[in-house]
Amino acid sequence: MLQYDIEKFSAINKRINSNLKLSDLLMVILDITKDMLQTEGCSILLTDPVTEDLYFYIVRGGSDSLIKGEIVPKGKGIAGHVALTNTPVIVNDPQNDERFYKEIDNKAHFHTRNIICAPMVLVDRLVGVIEAVNTIGRDSFTQDDLKILMYIADSAAIAITHRQLYQDLTTRLKELEIMYEISQAIAHSAPSENIFSKIIQPLASSVGVKRASILLYNTSTDKFSIASSYNLPESINSPLSKNQAPIAYHVFTSGDPLLVNNIIADPSLASFAKIHEYITPSFISIPLRYKNTVIGVLNLADKLDKTSFDAYDLRVATTIANQIVEAYQNSLYLQQTEEQRRLAQEIDIAAEIQKRILPKIPQSINNHHLAAFNKSAKEVGGDFYDLFQFDNEKFGLLIADISGKGIPAALFMGTARNVLRAESRINNQPGQLLTHANKYIYEDSEYGMFVTVFYMLIDSHNKLLTYGSAGHNNQLLIRSKTLETIRLNAKGVALGITNNAKYEEKALFFEDGDLVVLFTDGVLDLLGIGNMDAGEKKLIEIALQSIKKGPDFLIQRLQDNLVTQDVDKEFVDDFTVLAIQF
Repeated sequence: MLQYDIEKFSAINKRINSNLKLSDLLMVILDITKDMLQTEGCSILLTDPVTEDLYFYIVRGGSDSLIKGEIVPKGKGIAGHVALTNTPVIVNDPQNDERFYKEIDNKAHFHTRNIICAPMVLVDRLVGVIEAVNTIGRDSFTQDDLKILMYIADSAAIAITHRQLYQDLTTRLKELEIMYEISQAIAHSAPSENIFSKIIQPLASSVGVKRASILLYNTSTDKFSIASSYNLPESINSPLSKNQAPIAYHVFTSGDPLLVNNIIADPSLASFAKIHEYITPSFISIPLRYKNTVIGVLNLADKLDKTSFDAYDLRVATTIANQIVEAYQNSLYLQQTEEQRRLAQEIDIAAEIQKRILPKIPQSINNHHLAAFNKSAKEVGGDFYDLFQFDNEKFGLLIADISGKGIPAALFMGTARNVLRAESRINNQPGQLLTHANKYIYEDSEYGMFVTVFYMLIDSHNKLLTYGSAGHNNQLLIRSKTLETIRLNAKGVALGITNNAKYEEKALFFEDGDLVVLFTDGVLDLLGIGNMDAGEKKLIEIALQSIKKGPDFLIQRLQDNLVTQDVDKEFVDDFTVLAIQF
């Protein structure tokens, strides 16, 4: 008998320590236990390394699918007591034993008549617990049964630990392989492509599943959209409501991963399984977290080897989910970078076009000397100036400031400039030009945009200056003989505010040497560092210094002033000046 036991235990030890994957190894251990002890069922509970609770990793016999994955809190039940004390026990009347954990029986719809349980320990480390329930052909477990179970438990502890170490290494290698596959898919994707569609196929192949999907949650519609899928049935369409994707919604709201061994065994999910045409009853659903917020769900179903998902698969899937989110983050970054690059390129082109729109101001017209300078607060702006040559003796100068700045101002500037240019060919007198231009600009004005304009008509023969203003700030004329400063202003609202605006027209004579400075309010703002009165005082001072040196000197002094004050780095408004000395 002893020789028989030694041979049998040797065969058991050989089978337990064979090169099997963990789930197959545990199944062999349970088959041996059932065979040796002749029981209705048996199970292995492994120790959670974080909580130290026990969980049913694998079950043989009875309602195995109903309790697989169930957690037994530390110290709870017969198995919990064995884990806590590291002592094997036989309980032949568990229903009257206060240690018995009846919740498991209730969930499994099972009646435990007797139970034998032993710890699986290796070098003072509790690997888990092995238990067998309900003897067949006899009323109770014996001490001989306990010796057999303890031998199996000792061999199982060694084998399980080795397989866990091996599986951890294999898992890590598989994770790295999947990461590589995903990174390759990402590397060969354009920033504008759907990153999920690029990774879903290599993801499914690497994990060994027939079906995979990535669902993203849309907060505005309260539905899931299928960001990408692999081999989903045609009956499943995006978007999906809570009722159409109850499992995904549960994982999304709870933030916890879900491993289902048998969806058909759960009445609440059986109809769902039928609708979605699952081939195997097991699947995994993992939340996708982006910046501490769950944004969607990764679903994996129908393993190619037809087996159920296990803790090993759950770990791999969780790693994949993290990798997917990282890929999503990188994709968003690349998209944003590309969009910013494209926008910067478009702005550069717009800025160059805008520079070319501004006319090249000649150094002199009819012996009058001119100079101009423009700098936008942003890459493109809303300030502009223009020059209209009517005949040999008459020409017009115009300066304008669009409300706002940046691209909207630049776009509206094009409209306003074209209208003013077209109207100047029909009416060159300030009052009429501004009145008619206002009607057209009002029709094209959107989002409350408007433009202030100062326009003056210069009659070189009669030395007459006629001007009008559409809400523009006062302009300056410096008399060369007396150094008197005259503020040029006229009544009229900005163009584009009201349809039937009227504009005052004024006139005065100029003398040789007189200097006119046309400018936008950004000049005063910057020169006065936010104080418009101080800015005007500074501009007048520079104009007086320029009366004998001409417009070029004035422009140069303004540019030097900008650099000196270091305001060139932080523009708050466009800066535009147009000067003429008669």
